[in-house]
Amino acid sequence: METVLEKAKISFKASDVDEISYKIIQEPNKGFLFGLGKRPLVIEAYPNEKYLINKVKEFLKNILSYFEEEIEIYVNYSNKILKVSLEGENLGKVIGKQGRVLGALQHLIMIYVNRMTDTKCEVKLDVGEYRKNRKRNLEIIAEQAAKKVLKTKTCVELAPMFSFERKIIHKYINFNYPKLYTVSEGLEPYRKVIIYPSKNGKKYIEN
Repeated sequence: METVLEKAKISFKASDVDEISYKIIQEPNKGFLFGLGKRPLVIEAYPNEKYLINKVKEFLKNILSYFEEEIEIYVNYSNKILKVSLEGENLGKVIGKQGRVLGALQHLIMIYVNRMTDTKCEVKLDVGEYRKNRKRNLEIIAEQAAKKVLKTKTCVELAPMFSFERKIIHKYINFNYPKLYTVSEGLEPYRKVIIYPSKNGKKYIEN
């Protein structure tokens, strides 16, 4: 078994065998006289969550080295959601104007992770609690836009946003303004949210 796991470690380029999990496909059988009916042990080896977390940390360390800042990387994986948090001083460059660098970095992580594993997972990247602060600002924007739609009875088009930002707008409007509905239109990176007066109970459409 140890030999098999060691080979799997090399194959997956894991740093240690504890990053490899396995399941037994076939139990070994010594067979009968002269080896009749003999069966070898067959296992399926695959990288586990620890492997994924360590690979993401390694991937980010290589990218963040270009920013020439001391940045701590925290990664957690649970229920197909990979949460990455970056902490340190002078994180403005990592966030970028209106979070553009953060958004691009999250997209790179998502591509990297989903190429590594057959199980698609969601990636959430936060830098110095930018997401939390951005959420408050987006809710203020949504509130102001919603009031304008109710007052003018016409739609309001918001500026292009990242997917996670659009979801915040959709969720806020759906929860707080049942007389309105939201739609995302356009192609990335210019995809935007449009808020409409509700018709026939029509609500949130995609993100």
